Amino acid sequence: MVGDNEGGSGVKSVSQAIRILNIVAEMNGPVSLKEIAARAEVAPSKAHRYLQSLCTCGFLSQASKSGAYDLGMQTLRLGLAAINRVDIINRAGEALPGLSAETDADGFLSVWAESGPTIVRFERSKRPTMAMLGAGVSMPVLTSATGLVFLAFGHPDRIEEVVRRQTKENFDEAIKKVSSRVETIRKAGYAYSVGLIVPGRQCIAAPIMSYDDKVISVASLVSLEQDIVDPDSAHVKKLLDFCKRYSIRKRGYAEETLIEKKIAV
Repeated sequence: MVGDNEGGSGVKSVSQAIRILNIVAEMNGPVSLKEIAARAEVAPSKAHRYLQSLCTCGFLSQASKSGAYDLGMQTLRLGLAAINRVDIINRAGEALPGLSAETDADGFLSVWAESGPTIVRFERSKRPTMAMLGAGVSMPVLTSATGLVFLAFGHPDRIEEVVRRQTKENFDEAIKKVSSRVETIRKAGYAYSVGLIVPGRQCIAAPIMSYDDKVISVASLVSLEQDIVDPDSAHVKKLLDFCKRYSIRKRGYAEETLIEKKIAV
């Protein structure tokens, strides 16, 4: 932050900036430099440097007349995004049993965790696939339909570390091998795998998107049927409709949510 490495530790500088941001967030309204410095237990000159950086990034704003600091639009965006993601996953999870029953397939929702794509909700159909899956199970990034959707629509910087842990190959070479498939997934809007989870079973997966066009969660179906991966199959159409319903993606989907409207104002 603004040339202040706090003894050579950039991480410590980030921690101090977050601490100052939290101090402003905990107040009932705009707060002065003097009070922020006192609460952070740092010199006003040092607090000022952090505050100016946070203002530059949009996390804080400064009143032109009083000079007091308050939360900025970027902080609002992050808060709304966090609230909306939790809400979307909960709502999609509540609707998952219906999707599973309608398609007669096992259904599950996954989010990106430290270990990679991780199942947070699993719903077995009346005709279970015998797949050894359930909440807490992590999926491979490069070979599972779920993982490939995260690769196609996720944040690259979050994915690289997990891929390096999961594969013994050179990262760039590993990504190069699936690059054409990733482009196909982006165009089609879904990914599929055959026989990965259980021999003879097919899996399709599609993204539930955020307003920033990044994946929040991935919805997947596993079935005994042999044609569910076909673009014209009822399974693909129902899965894509399900993901569209719970996405807040600005581009590509016609529906605009209240959260999007608030951010656009």
